[in-house]
Amino acid sequence: MKFIMVILLALSMVLSNSPATYAEDKPTGLEPLPQVRGEGAYLIDVQSGQTLFSKNPNEQLAPASTTKIMTGLLAFERGNLNDIVTVSSTMLNSKLVYGTQVYLEPGEKMSLQDLLYAMLLNSANDAAVTVAEHIGGDVQSFVDLMNQRALEIGATQTHFVNPSGLTEKGHVTTAHDLALIARVAYQNPLFAQYVRTKSHGISRSKPDLPTQMVNENKLLWQDSDVDGIKTGYTSAAENCLVASMTKDGRQLIGVILKSPGREIYTDMQNLFDYGYTNYADKILKPAGSVLSTVMVNNEPVDLKIDRPIYLTQNLADQTPSSLTLKVIPSAGKLTTIKEGQEVAQMEVYDGSTLLDTLTLKAARTIIPQPPIKSSNPNYLSWLVGITLTGVLFLVLFRRKIDAERRSRRRILLTRRRESN
Repeated sequence: MKFIMVILLALSMVLSNSPATYAEDKPTGLEPLPQVRGEGAYLIDVQSGQTLFSKNPNEQLAPASTTKIMTGLLAFERGNLNDIVTVSSTMLNSKLVYGTQVYLEPGEKMSLQDLLYAMLLNSANDAAVTVAEHIGGDVQSFVDLMNQRALEIGATQTHFVNPSGLTEKGHVTTAHDLALIARVAYQNPLFAQYVRTKSHGISRSKPDLPTQMVNENKLLWQDSDVDGIKTGYTSAAENCLVASMTKDGRQLIGVILKSPGREIYTDMQNLFDYGYTNYADKILKPAGSVLSTVMVNNEPVDLKIDRPIYLTQNLADQTPSSLTLKVIPSAGKLTTIKEGQEVAQMEVYDGSTLLDTLTLKAARTIIPQPPIKSSNPNYLSWLVGITLTGVLFLVLFRRKIDAERRSRRRILLTRRRESN
C-alpha cells in the first residue's frame, strides 16, 4: 500500500511540474525586446519601411556626426566625384571647424571623391564643411538644402544648423527621422559603397598629412553582415550610431542616439538579432504587378510596378499585418502613352504612416493613328458633282431658249401691227 502511495505521489509531482511553455501559443525561440541604453532608438526594415522597434522615437536629440549621412547624400545627388575642390579659408574658422579633422589647408586641392571618404569614414569635420561649400556655394545655402531634403524624406522633426554635426543650438533630429534619412541615403548605390568601405587611401599634395581613412564603425569590422553606416560623438550628443545589416535577403537599419558608452555596439547587435529573429518579410505585390489602369483614347492601359512591395510580419503575432495602397494619378488627360512611361504613383501606408512611394508605369504603347486618306477617287462625290453641273446647264439652257422664243414672238407681233 505504501508502495502504491509513493507511485501516485511521484506521478502527481511530475504532472504538476510540467513546463508552462507547452501551453503557450507563441512560437518558441523568439528574442525578447532588446534593452537599449541609448535615449532614443529605432529599427526599420529597409524593404518594407516598417518599424520593428522604437524607443522615444520622436524625442529631438543631437545627432553628432550622423549628420554627415545627409551631407553625403546631397553630395552624391548633386555633385561630381571627379570634381577638384579648392579648400577655402573657412578652414581657419575655429568656431565652424574643430574636432575630428584631416587638417585641410586653404588653397589645398582635393577631389570630391576623396573629401567624401574623409568625411564618411574618418568623420572629418573640415571635409564636411568643404563639401558643403562646394555643393551649396556656402555653408548656409547647403544647410538650407539639408533641411529641404529632410522634409522631402519625411523627417519633419529634424533641423540642421551645420553640415558636420558639431554641437549647435537647434541642430536636432530624432531616432525615427534619422532612420528615414539613412534608408533613403542607402538606396543611393554610391553612398552605400562608401559607408561599407573599411579603409581607403586619399591623395594629399603635402607630406605628413593623413591619407589613410579608416571607418569608425566598429561593427563593420566585427560582423561581415554589417554594411555601414555612420558613427557620431560629441559631449552633448554622447555616442550615436546608425548601422545597416543585410542577412538572409533582408536589410535592417538601426539607430541609437545618446548612448552613455561603448555598449552602443552591443545594443545595436541586440537590435539586429531581435529584428531578424522576430520578423520575416514576404512579398505583398511582386514586381510587374498591375495595380491600376488608365484610359488612353478610350482604351484601358495597365499600370505596373517595377519593384516589389514588401510586408514585414511579426512572427509572434497571430494577426496578419496589412498595408494600404493608394494610387496618386497624374494630372491631365492622356492621348498618347509609351510602354514603360511613368504615369502615376503608388503610396504605401502602414496605418497613417507613409512607408514608400513607387512609380506606376504603362504596360503598353498607344499612339493615335492619323486619319486614313483613301488613294481611290470618291466616285460618288464626282458623280454628284457632274449631275448637278448638268442639271444647272440644262436649266440655264432652257431659260435661254424660252427667252429667245419670247423675243421672237414680240418681233412677230410688232411686224403684224406695222403691216396693218
